[in-house]
Amino acid sequence: MKAHTSPAIKVHLLRGAFYLFLLLSAFVIPLALGQRYVTGSSGDENTLRAPNCTTLHSQYDNAATEPPLGIGSQQFEPAMAVFDDQAADDFVVTLLPLNFFYITEVRVMGEYSQGGGPASSFNVYLYRDAPGHLPGGLIQALLNQPYTGTPPDFTIHLTSGLLDPGTYWISVQAVQNFNPNGQWFWHNRTVQSNSGAAWQNPGDGYGTGCVTWNRKNACMPDQVSPDQVFSLYGCVVENTPTATPIATRTPTPTPTLTPTSTPIASPTPTGTATATPTATATPTLTPTPCTGRCTPTPRPRPTPPQRP
Repeated sequence: MKAHTSPAIKVHLLRGAFYLFLLLSAFVIPLALGQRYVTGSSGDENTLRAPNCTTLHSQYDNAATEPPLGIGSQQFEPAMAVFDDQAADDFVVTLLPLNFFYITEVRVMGEYSQGGGPASSFNVYLYRDAPGHLPGGLIQALLNQPYTGTPPDFTIHLTSGLLDPGTYWISVQAVQNFNPNGQWFWHNRTVQSNSGAAWQNPGDGYGTGCVTWNRKNACMPDQVSPDQVFSLYGCVVENTPTATPIATRTPTPTPTLTPTSTPIASPTPTGTATATPTATATPTLTPTPCTGRCTPTPRPRPTPPQRP
């Protein structure tokens, strides 16, 4: 005898299998996507592209031709440390959001004093831009960096840390003993880009009073050229956000509730008092009552041959 399955039972079986499939999909699909896009923290992935190396900033032009041609920026030997001085100039690098850059070469124009040189190396300092547009907080001091070239063109080889787009200050300082190698001067530029160059002499060996950063022409009025000649070569690291596919859940059918009739309570009949006839009285109904619910110290100052 063959078993017969009613159409209603088949429908219920198919519907149950469909709901089970949807339940499994809701758990399995997100787990698979989580393994595929585990690096995404906010729905996006960032793709780092190969660095694009190029000239980041250049003001290697408009070199001064009238004295003073340059300004001192030098680390002397310890016996003459009161004369250690620094010149600095600002630069701006504009990039797309999330991109960074780093510097690999600094090119400067400079000269030695009569019969001087060579420098043993160069110090390169990177500063943030402070209020008043002067060198602010020190970001990085790259000391004793090697270089190539001879006057008036020097290229300093280095690798800075990653920097965000923005305004910075760079100070280039020759490491050079005065005895016997004399002095080094960073060449002046007659055209100003951004803010004017700055200068400081922490030991005040030159007696200018500029023991902290100040505009160089405020320290020495004869420094009429506002900027320095330099350029920066480096690499841009592109950090491109890539959209991460997001799993789309299949809408789960919402079961429809079948309204069930609610039985309505039937009122309980209240007993009615039966009138007792008397010979002389009128029958009286008796109601049943209802029931309810309730500044460091300077050393002796030997004097170098010339002011910066």
